[in-house]
Amino acid sequence: MRMKHVIGILVLLGNVTGNNVYAYYAQGCEDPAYHQYIEKRLADIEARDQRRLGSTLRDYTLSASANDNPYKIIADLSRHIKYSAQFEPIATVKLKIARVFEYADTLSTSQQIAGDVYDGFSSETHNVGIARAWIAYRQGDLTKAFEALLAAIDIKASPLLSAFGPDLSLIRQLYKDGHVTPVVTYIKKTQQFWQGKQPEKLRRAWLAMIEAECKIQFDSIDTVKANALGLPVADVSRAPGKSDF
Repeated sequence: MRMKHVIGILVLLGNVTGNNVYAYYAQGCEDPAYHQYIEKRLADIEARDQRRLGSTLRDYTLSASANDNPYKIIADLSRHIKYSAQFEPIATVKLKIARVFEYADTLSTSQQIAGDVYDGFSSETHNVGIARAWIAYRQGDLTKAFEALLAAIDIKASPLLSAFGPDLSLIRQLYKDGHVTPVVTYIKKTQQFWQGKQPEKLRRAWLAMIEAECKIQFDSIDTVKANALGLPVADVSRAPGKSDF
């Protein structure tokens, strides 16, 4: 029987018994196959974000030229800024951030109140905060970058962020570059607004992977990969509402 088949059987047995000793990656986090997988995934994610840089710019340009609802213009521009901050010249990003506030200043008092009733512009504030953190990081100011990153999740309750979670683009880069402490702090802090079974599973998987010094893509599939690496990730469905943080 070939080794691949033997490992496959051991993985199946581990899943049945709830024991992750026999993981898919024989060498765990140091397995070359896992490293190859992560390198490809990170390259794919960067390419995806570069595509989104273009698509979000088109969305913003169309809504601005059509003189759409100001909320839509602000939302479209703030989504674009997250990607602009990764790839475009810093001066360009700063101009786009300033433009967000120019649009906000044009809102009437009644429009501003309406915005506060729904979301308090929390999602837009989060996007701008992430962009500012990216700018500081690209300029080499780590202290300012880490402060801006955490400030980006000092937000009011946001239906969008509560449902879909915070931006993880800079977290992905920071961890790849070896800045573990701010990543851990950010992950734990998301518990304040990003709650539920799946977010909790993701936080546990990420923290377990960080503890084991694994490479991470910071994506939903990490819960699967943590098990495949043989890491002890708790089943939060057995202890609803509880946390180890």
